[in-house]
Amino acid sequence: MEKLWDIYQNKKRIILPVLGLLAVSVIGLIYVLLGERSYVEVHDQMDGEILNYIYQAKYLFQGDVIPEFMNGMDKASMIPPAPLAVLFYKILPPFGAYVAVQWMVVMVGFLGMYFLCGYLGMPREIGLLAGVLFAYMPFYPTYGLAALGQPMLVLCYLQWVKGERKLSGLLGICFYGLMSSLTLVGFVWLILGGLHLLCLLCKRQMQSVFRSFVSLLTLAVTYGLTNLDLIKSVLGEGFTTHREEMVLSPTTDLLGKLKELLLQGGSYSKTYAAPVLVVALFMMSIGMVRKTDGSKLRNKRLSALLLGILGLSVLAVLWNASNVVELRNAMGGVFTYFQADRIYWIFPFLWMLAFALCLEYAVYMAGCYKDYAVKGMLFGIGCVFFLFQGVCILRDSTLNKNIRLLLVDGYSQVTWESLYMEDVFDEIEAVVETDKNSYSVVSLGMYPSVALYNGFICADGYSNNYDLEYKHAFRKIISGELKKNGEVQDYFDDWGNRCYLATGQRGFDAMVQKGNGFVYKKPSFNLKAMEELNIRYIFAAAPVEGAGYEEMLVEGSPFSSENSYYEVWVYDLQKNK
Repeated sequence: MEKLWDIYQNKKRIILPVLGLLAVSVIGLIYVLLGERSYVEVHDQMDGEILNYIYQAKYLFQGDVIPEFMNGMDKASMIPPAPLAVLFYKILPPFGAYVAVQWMVVMVGFLGMYFLCGYLGMPREIGLLAGVLFAYMPFYPTYGLAALGQPMLVLCYLQWVKGERKLSGLLGICFYGLMSSLTLVGFVWLILGGLHLLCLLCKRQMQSVFRSFVSLLTLAVTYGLTNLDLIKSVLGEGFTTHREEMVLSPTTDLLGKLKELLLQGGSYSKTYAAPVLVVALFMMSIGMVRKTDGSKLRNKRLSALLLGILGLSVLAVLWNASNVVELRNAMGGVFTYFQADRIYWIFPFLWMLAFALCLEYAVYMAGCYKDYAVKGMLFGIGCVFFLFQGVCILRDSTLNKNIRLLLVDGYSQVTWESLYMEDVFDEIEAVVETDKNSYSVVSLGMYPSVALYNGFICADGYSNNYDLEYKHAFRKIISGELKKNGEVQDYFDDWGNRCYLATGQRGFDAMVQKGNGFVYKKPSFNLKAMEELNIRYIFAAAPVEGAGYEEMLVEGSPFSSENSYYEVWVYDLQKNK
């Protein structure tokens, strides 16, 4: 045992990162074992972002339009959150590309956190634990390194500014820019980096100022080059974005929202912060009693980090306060729809860093006491803390659901295969007009991304930046149904990212599962407006009764399979003529 321990001590700089990489690789391995029977989060992945990658890859370096999307929309309407990941979808089939990106980002997430913890002076074992938990947090793979790449970005920046890395530091910063989104989180790091540059300038550390400026310029130029279409759209070139009509609603319970951001995080940025905060305050209390130089330093670190999170949370909440929202609506343009509150995208990283500091603090304080009971208590707190965080993260991880799909008979989830239903659409293609380029389709009760994935030209779609005139043209189709439900009408008129068929009965619900017995009754869709948009077929997830739809039903409907999430009722609008 003593010899093994010596080997571990001598080789742990190799052993620990390898162990960590093996641990996080389990996430990707399960996808490989299940294949397209894997669970994949639908919201903001299978309903939109994955298709952005597929079609940007299909038309890479080819023109300015995606012909299949919303009757031929500008490429700026399908901007992927991680531009470099488009190459994966160019080389691999869609599911393979999704898994490859997932595998790559979790490995970068682990290594970034592991080496950042070491750079900040923490034991390698703490870096291993924090890195593995960070990689397992439920981030969406379609967002690339936006969340998981933050430790790598901070590490590369710090090393470059201090002159400890040359080309590798800038390459890491550039890599982050290529694999993340400017509008989701990149702008936050540019602002924080700018504030750090000002601090260095005040301290007159001119060499570090120059290096900081170069690193920020590298990140900004990278984002600029990968977001040219978006920048042109914001500057008013090309089409007028539908976001010009967006109307914001303020946050009414500011204190409640602040509490939510602090303890739970924001959208796509779950933090698991409550236990970290409790342990941090406990350790800081013990440190204040012990009053060693090490405890003072650690209290200062944790206090600064917690206050920083609090300050950023306050800013995020105030961005949606009533007075600020009123001003943003009045100013219009980018001030209305820019989501500066997405500061919260960096919270999972900051709280995981606080988690690592708490673990390291417990280890340090255990070493300060000779009483074995106190040592045992502090080590016990650290172990329970880690296990509790691990259980909470694994509970919410996609790995949890995929392991059940692999091992538990009868367990079911929405999977890649069940949502995109390639087998079902093979049957549909056999009975509809064969020249799919001569018409477009719309979906009712199912995501337009399903038909888009299967190669149909879709008149509908999800986009946060598309032509305002097209929104108006599409609204004519659903105006009769919007009048039936004021809430649904406001949802489309004031936001409009979901340019879908809506009904007064179910709004924009696109998850109408097969076998639920629901029926669409006499929908007031404007068929003439559909004809103007060259719409030939409606793919409905439930039967449509009345208003002549029975006569338009295509023989063989509904189309489904044993594994399909939907059953598809196909309506041919030409039969209405």
